[in-house]
Amino acid sequence: MNFTFLEVTNCDMLEKVFEFRYKILLEIYPEYIEKSFLKDNKDSDKYDLYSIHFAALDEDGEVCATVRLIYNSPIGYPTENGMIFDKDMFDRDKLGEMSRIFIDTKYRNMKNTKIIIEQLKKMSYFKMIDLGIAYSYGSLETNFLRLLRIYKMCYTTVGKGQEHGYFGLRYPCILYTKQLGTDNPELIELWKKHNEV
Repeated sequence: MNFTFLEVTNCDMLEKVFEFRYKILLEIYPEYIEKSFLKDNKDSDKYDLYSIHFAALDEDGEVCATVRLIYNSPIGYPTENGMIFDKDMFDRDKLGEMSRIFIDTKYRNMKNTKIIIEQLKKMSYFKMIDLGIAYSYGSLETNFLRLLRIYKMCYTTVGKGQEHGYFGLRYPCILYTKQLGTDNPELIELWKKHNEV
């Protein structure tokens, strides 16, 4: 399978991202969709205004994976606004949050998931370095936390597990950009080469 990875920069593609997110949420969190009154079968919230969106497209040009990087948000971040933990431990000027990390069901297998996660990880890392983001929040369930660690995205829990709205038991977590580079030295080399061009 050949995927195309991109930073979403136009409105039409962003609308497709929102449609894809709605589809995934309907599959895994139907109660959330039912109670949220989302319009036009699209998942969009107040944090999208302060986000950089990344997407993977399949061979048919359809969105098959997404992640957003929220940063410089004057309304805070989903994890800190929805969970209880010490929110004063991080410098706000260096803070972000990655969320809506979704992969289409038909590509959730060892081979394709690895390809997708590795590329989205690279794009997110580059952007975090460029923006001076030192750490990124995440609100993660145990299984997904374990999966991300397998792919060397080693989030650290910063609070106790909590029931998080319609999303079940989750942990407030933080991903240190420096640690992400240490765990993935190839990303540091790729970033250096990227900036030599």
